[in-house]
Amino acid sequence: MRIIVEPLTEAAFAEFGHVLGEPASAAPSIRDQVSDVWLGLSDLMGIGSVPGRQITYLKIHTQPPSYDRIEKHETSAEAFIPLEGRSILLVAPANGTGGVDLPDMRRARAFLMDGSRGILMRRGTWHAVPYKLTDVATYLVLVDDAIIAKQDLHVTPVEPIEFDLS
Repeated sequence: MRIIVEPLTEAAFAEFGHVLGEPASAAPSIRDQVSDVWLGLSDLMGIGSVPGRQITYLKIHTQPPSYDRIEKHETSAEAFIPLEGRSILLVAPANGTGGVDLPDMRRARAFLMDGSRGILMRRGTWHAVPYKLTDVATYLVLVDDAIIAKQDLHVTPVEPIEFDLS
């Protein structure tokens, strides 16, 4: 299966969640000599079950031998905020194929994460660990720390993915 990698834009990613970073669709709420501030872009409340424990540090240092797994969390939204490196984020819509709880890979999309913007995925959005394009890719991840205790890490195999960066 070959999937074309697209630029990460608010419009292109809208079906899956929010792009985190400077919005192209709105002017700053506050602009002064030092900074521009956009207020109220996304509601991050309710990500986790224990306040203050939803930030995870993710460091991707090795490429998997085959990019053939995808996961989701029904009880938690999830944000990837890049700190270092470039990568590709593979996502598929939260609603599965024909009511079956599997990703619809015909609707899967891949987004280039160049390090300048993060994303917030809706609950239930299928996704894979970002595919690194640099030696290392690191992220702050916002997700409910109780997804394991809640048995809310749903992983399924998919046809191996090959990304097209043309």
